Amino acid sequence: MPKVADPQRAAETEAAILEAARDILAEEGLEALSMRAVAARVGLSATALYNYVENKQALVDRVVARGFRRFESDMWRAVEGFPSGGFDRLRALGAAYLRFARENQQYFKIMFTIQPEDRREIEALPGEGGRRILREAVADAIASGAIRAADPDLVALYLWSSVHGVATLSLACNVTCECSCGCKDGGECTCAGSHEWATEGLTAEGLFERFGEFLREGLRPRDAEGLRPGDLDLRRRETGQVSAG
Repeated sequence: MPKVADPQRAAETEAAILEAARDILAEEGLEALSMRAVAARVGLSATALYNYVENKQALVDRVVARGFRRFESDMWRAVEGFPSGGFDRLRALGAAYLRFARENQQYFKIMFTIQPEDRREIEALPGEGGRRILREAVADAIASGAIRAADPDLVALYLWSSVHGVATLSLACNVTCECSCGCKDGGECTCAGSHEWATEGLTAEGLFERFGEFLREGLRPRDAEGLRPGDLDLRRRETGQVSAG
């Protein structure tokens, strides 16, 4: 707890300290963060700063924890109104993940790119870094039959990796496709058929929405009727046309 008399003033100063540390970490990296640099940004002496935080590592840990608490809160709000066990709940979590990354870029960068000397234990993070709610949604979807039976921890990690990749790429570069065939210079577009998803202004959320079919159905090829290899044999077994053996 801050060693100051006025609780409200202490809370405001503490918030300013954490925001200043967040900005330095996001803009300049871990090497640039120091108690003196943070103190200068909030108008305190370096000595006074120690009334609020014990050292640099504690400051980093508190900034990271603050980001993850905000992240977890956003994730829970995103699934309100979506019944448990449905694929839509998983999709809502993915959209919330991307939205958080876009709207809280400084926190997102710090949470996932600032590397401490000792790797953090995910179980010690607020909400296990988002894994808890995702794993719960996956387990419910498996139990309801919305997605196929599999190890829920593995499925959660797969989905997490997928949406995190989109989030990271969308912040680093423009992931929407742009024509490269010369039509922007007045020529005829010859690549539109190959890039039908290339919609001007397509957001990371929109791109992830288009990934939904791949996430639901996988990437196995299908025939003209939309059947995947093995589906016909499965249908025949289910209808008793052939024996399972």
